[in-house]
Amino acid sequence: MSVMQPHRVLFIPELLQNILSFMDRADNVFNACVCKQWSEIALDLIWREVNDLPRLLGLLRPCQRRGASTDFDGQPDSRDWARFQKYADRVRTLRYQQGIEDYSSMLDDMARTRTKLEMLPNLHTLEWLFEDIYSMERATLFMHQRVRHLVISAPPLQLPTKSSFFVDIYARMPHLHTIDLRVPYAASVIEADILELLRSLPHLKKVIFPEFYFTSNILSELSRMKHINIVQFEHGPEQGLGEEKDVVSFAPVLEQGAFPVLWDLAITARLGDVTRFMNADFAPINITSLYLSTYIEHEPEQVHAFLVTLSQKCRLLSQLYIKLLHVRGHLMLIPAKQITFDTLRPVLSLPNLTTFEVMHKYPVNITLEEIEELASRWPSLESLALNEEPLVMFDFTLDLRALVPFARHCPKLRRLALFMDATTAKIHPTQELKPFTALSILSVGTSQAHDSDAVAAFLSHLCPAGCELEIGITWTAYGSRSCRELENGVLLEINRRFTPWEIVKDLLPVLIQLRREEREKSKALQEEVEDLRTRNRLLMDKVNIKADDSCIIV
Repeated sequence: MSVMQPHRVLFIPELLQNILSFMDRADNVFNACVCKQWSEIALDLIWREVNDLPRLLGLLRPCQRRGASTDFDGQPDSRDWARFQKYADRVRTLRYQQGIEDYSSMLDDMARTRTKLEMLPNLHTLEWLFEDIYSMERATLFMHQRVRHLVISAPPLQLPTKSSFFVDIYARMPHLHTIDLRVPYAASVIEADILELLRSLPHLKKVIFPEFYFTSNILSELSRMKHINIVQFEHGPEQGLGEEKDVVSFAPVLEQGAFPVLWDLAITARLGDVTRFMNADFAPINITSLYLSTYIEHEPEQVHAFLVTLSQKCRLLSQLYIKLLHVRGHLMLIPAKQITFDTLRPVLSLPNLTTFEVMHKYPVNITLEEIEELASRWPSLESLALNEEPLVMFDFTLDLRALVPFARHCPKLRRLALFMDATTAKIHPTQELKPFTALSILSVGTSQAHDSDAVAAFLSHLCPAGCELEIGITWTAYGSRSCRELENGVLLEINRRFTPWEIVKDLLPVLIQLRREEREKSKALQEEVEDLRTRNRLLMDKVNIKADDSCIIV
């Protein structure tokens, strides 16, 4: 009986690697047993990214569990290390987050018995998140000069010698391209250490810090670095949280040649300070993405002045995010403090802008006619969030008809977020609806909907298959304490509004599918009618030809 030979294409290394890369770890464990060539490629894929530290350590020697601690069953010897190295050389990414289980004894044994200084010599990404000084110190086992990307927790606040932690980073990994620092305390505590760290990493291209960490001094230091192209902060407890007082004054000192390759900037500061910053000599006017959050209350005129400055200075800007996160005090509508279409009009002068998001506690005061103008003048728009989740939720200027201009004028629009009053009295269109062509997310924030069935029916005319209805708020995710402690009445009203939208969310995919089937049937019927008309016309032409050719003899 002949055995079927595998196709020769399966022995081309590049193609085989591409095919196996789409398989999960369990499948590649079986693939590693096929033949030597498959084994090498499959093992590279299995051990390229290690998210399970004990699985990696278990390659050195068998392990045994003792309470919360896990130990080797004996001291590793040179034969163990020779076997381990076959796998260790394949590791490119190592991720570890300290949990209940303790692997410190195993790591200590590895440090004492290793036969090479670099245990994972080809490692380029190290993610090491810890809670105590002991886990922090053991991160150095995997640090070496070929590591390019580092995600790491800062040392505990009570540690008196924090500086040595930062020295270890730049002494052992001097060629880092990315550093993502997770810190649960104020920037002022370690600002001097961060400045020294930045000065000692000349190849750094990207920094990710907690919010309130881009102080004037830190941003001034970053401006002098030749390769920095991304300056970014993240919200949320995983990244940590600084203190708002550290960025109350924002006045970085810029020198000639500042930020030579910066394209993505995220900062927390007052609008007036950022406006002056962008108007200053040597400002980073060539950025393409700007994320600004502020927790100070600002007048609409300040927002307008800021946008005017951007429209004049930052002509390459393609993504703009403005988060006006002031919540302190009683939430009551003050019309004079609402953002209007005229406030935002300067963004239409930015020729490359495709993404725009604005967030404010008051609804944007914009009419349907202004929405029509906005959409018609912005055909390149890809993502728009027009303050879909105000906390003052009872002043509506838009209803579901506001979606129609964007469907008609913005063929590239992938995400749209609006604050609307989706009542049944206002959702009957007076014209035929053109559906969105690219929309994948429709976000309704704190909008209200009364008749879920009718709202879902209307949206099914506009939303394409696969479009997701996004419900919820993001206010509680932001760093300021005032945003996380919203009034109970506000939270109750938000939760009440979610209920009808949940029904819409369940109905919408079904109705979209029905609409699509109706359109397909209608199209097929039209094609059939057109075919019958063509056949009938051809038949009549033949009859007429025969009538013309007939001859009568008298």
